[in-house]
Amino acid sequence: MRSYSGSCCLSLGCGGVEYGAGITHLDSQASYPDSMTSIAFSTLSLPELLAMTPEGLAWLGGEERERVSTLSHPRRREQYLTGHWLARCLLAAAEGGDPLAWSLRRSESGAPLAFFRGRRSALHLSLSHTSGQAACAVAGVAVGIDIEQPRRERDYLALAESLYDSAFHSELCACNEVQQRTAFFRRWTLDEARAKSTGEGLRMHALRKHAWVPTQESRAAGWTWDLDDGWLALALADDADTLPARFEIQGDAAAQAPRHWRMETRG
Repeated sequence: MRSYSGSCCLSLGCGGVEYGAGITHLDSQASYPDSMTSIAFSTLSLPELLAMTPEGLAWLGGEERERVSTLSHPRRREQYLTGHWLARCLLAAAEGGDPLAWSLRRSESGAPLAFFRGRRSALHLSLSHTSGQAACAVAGVAVGIDIEQPRRERDYLALAESLYDSAFHSELCACNEVQQRTAFFRRWTLDEARAKSTGEGLRMHALRKHAWVPTQESRAAGWTWDLDDGWLALALADDADTLPARFEIQGDAAAQAPRHWRMETRG
């Protein structure tokens, strides 16, 4: 049986504030059975994250400082810094240690990699940003997270027709405008999250070759949450990864159980 947290299970902060209260060792057999995948994630607003992110750049690793130096837009710089501090807090909560002892590097594909005191961690993480929020997920298996907060309306029927197969487009045609928007972003965030979990990136030509279908908790490899002003998704790289999952959540998604999805290949 999957266990969901119904309230904020993470205490993230800096200075004298405790990090990670409520989460200990995501991969600990003493905490979770072998048959359970634990995924910790947080979605916080940029003002919340800015208030707890250390000043300056001394806490960043060398590769991170180089990356920050290329970001000229203030908001993009804030997103990068707050997301990387959030990741450190979640990693410290999951595996221990001071958040300042953690650092992030990029793989050849650009995916974030976690290091503790210079040594590669076995934990996987994923980051996502919108204009007003940052999201991060940490797990013992390859995981991807995506959050979307669209700022303008789009023609979702036209988008579905250009990106996806005819079955999904027909599904949207039977919906009203609000339902079309929700269905599109549930699908899109799942695809983005899955692409991050595999490290392959979003391959647009392949989107027509699969579909996400509702499933039982025990078969899920993807999860979505409808937020007040957007959509959030998590996905695993491997459908056969240790399931079911236990979530430790901070942010808008903490008050609700997710929808469960599995990916099917289409001919």
